[in-house]
Amino acid sequence: MKTQSHRLLLAVITVITTSLSVTVFAAGVSTVATENGLYAGVTSDHQSSVTTFKGIAFASPPVRDLRWQPPVPAIPFAGVHQADKIGPACWQERNSDDTLYARGNLERSEDCLYLNVFTGAAESDDALPVMVWFHGGGNTAGHGGPLIFDGANLAARGAVIVTANYRLGSLGFLAHPALTAESHYHSSGNYGLLDQLRALQWVRDNIAAFGGDPDRVTIFGQSAGGTDVCLLMSSPLAEGLIDGVIGESPGCIKLDTTLAQGEAAGKAFATRLGVNGQDAAALAELRALDAEAVIATPGVGGSTIIDGWVIPDAPYDLLAAGSQNRIPIMVGGLANENHGLQHTAPEINERQLDDYLQAAFGESAGNIKAAYASSLANSPLDARKDIATDNGFLLSSRMWARLVAERGNNAYVYFFTRPAPVFRLYVPESPDLYQDNGARRFGAYHSGELAYVFDNLDLVGIGWDAGDHALSEMMADYWVNFARDGNPNGDGLPNWPAYDPATDVVQILDAKVQSAVHPRKAKLDQLEALYLKTR
Repeated sequence: MKTQSHRLLLAVITVITTSLSVTVFAAGVSTVATENGLYAGVTSDHQSSVTTFKGIAFASPPVRDLRWQPPVPAIPFAGVHQADKIGPACWQERNSDDTLYARGNLERSEDCLYLNVFTGAAESDDALPVMVWFHGGGNTAGHGGPLIFDGANLAARGAVIVTANYRLGSLGFLAHPALTAESHYHSSGNYGLLDQLRALQWVRDNIAAFGGDPDRVTIFGQSAGGTDVCLLMSSPLAEGLIDGVIGESPGCIKLDTTLAQGEAAGKAFATRLGVNGQDAAALAELRALDAEAVIATPGVGGSTIIDGWVIPDAPYDLLAAGSQNRIPIMVGGLANENHGLQHTAPEINERQLDDYLQAAFGESAGNIKAAYASSLANSPLDARKDIATDNGFLLSSRMWARLVAERGNNAYVYFFTRPAPVFRLYVPESPDLYQDNGARRFGAYHSGELAYVFDNLDLVGIGWDAGDHALSEMMADYWVNFARDGNPNGDGLPNWPAYDPATDVVQILDAKVQSAVHPRKAKLDQLEALYLKTR
């Protein structure tokens, strides 16, 4: 339910938007009119043909009475805002510097709903394809502004790249009976997804001024971002906002957490914060709490749920029904995902592996263990990593592609097998994690493809070679071609066939790029059969 202040805000935005209709392009600087005001961009440091706009507000700060509410449009401003600095990251805990995924001491704020635009357009009417990026981090960490996500090298291929923040952790995904009661849609949780939808609405209404085509919008994301773009594709709220989806290491297909389960977790979480009750008074207490304290309290994390509104049913069923967003996808995973995600995990013994298998597969635990005998010969921990990789990211990718192909839309599946140099992905000034010049010790690890996709090997990382650069050029071309045409193929690129579940042919991304039957086909067939038997 919109408050009176929200109605007034929308009225002011309407007046501002109708009075700002001119986009001025000048050498190195562009001034662009958006729905909330004028932004001045600057020429990219990395591509002279690309103009960047950083720190654009796409929604009002989700604070006070807007905490745990769907986002509302940004507050209008007068004058010209210099868009040369990314906005703060959404509240998250600082992670360890001794990890691939270290993010350093980020500026963090509850006022964090900002996006960045990298445009390769020379004129505002160029109508270039648009790619909107949602970062990973378990929906509890990350932001849209790291150097590894700089969109200039993609934009220079003839595109407009948008990278966006969204609310994280308990501030982005809390379900609670008091929030559900307050909601016009009888829903709570998934506020981070609603932020992503709001960013897409902003793109629809504003991107033409940046030289983008609002009718050719591809969303892409990795890890939690890959899961989120899968969920958005499944959501009726995204109808008309997206024209293609690229999911990198996604995991949405098995989502089955209900609103009731989310609310139960939310009530327990509130109790840990010292707030009891399920009424408006309890909600007021929660909204009065310090944001850092809310984020630091365990119990909610970044768990998306089937809330009956944003996600009305299990994603598997929504995608199988094909009831909305009948669009092409590109999706895939990496050969050694969990060798990165679990790179700090202590070794386990075989009994501990058996316990994991029993919890995950029940009476089929022995069969799964036998299928991964070669991994077990290395170590029980390696077996757990490989099983988790296949049963999570790779199985989810393949099932998503199958569901899309079976309903008559094109899907393109990749399998990234290039062992990547190991470095701190998000701290470019201190990349050498193990002081070994980026030795490729984890294989094709989780997030190892990110610098390749953005063609940013010259900006981040360590230990790259000519083979890495060649692969990065091809991958960036595939990604932008898909955004342009709904098909990754193009001149000079190895042919990438549309996915056919009957043949299971995928694109292998490595020093040699080629099409082949999925190297994990037998294991994925076994795991999919078990999932379908028990769902």
